[in-house]
Amino acid sequence: MKKWILALSSVIFLSLSACTHLVVDSTERLQVKNLSDQFITDVSVVGKNDTIVWIPDTVAPGELSFVHEQDFVGSFHIIFKTMDSTGTWEFVDMGKIDFDGGSELLKISKKYGEWDHEFE
Repeated sequence: MKKWILALSSVIFLSLSACTHLVVDSTERLQVKNLSDQFITDVSVVGKNDTIVWIPDTVAPGELSFVHEQDFVGSFHIIFKTMDSTGTWEFVDMGKIDFDGGSELLKISKKYGEWDHEFE
């Protein structure tokens, strides 16, 4: 009887662990690291009908944003705004970026006048 209860408990535990894994990976936790010399703000996801601000923080050069979680898993069109030292604003289109779920650090930099990104 004890072995049966232990086996049943193990099956239930493993089943719930798999469910939790699926729930956790259906969301994306994103943090932005600004490697440029400009301020970055309003990192947003562009949809068919609207634009949703994912990371509303203003990220100073060399700094990290707070971590923000959304239900964005898949390939999404990403835009953000930048401000240089003269106060000039620029909209930047990063194009499509793939998000697989879980936690990611998105490093944004400007190299040779072109915006670039990489995940860590």
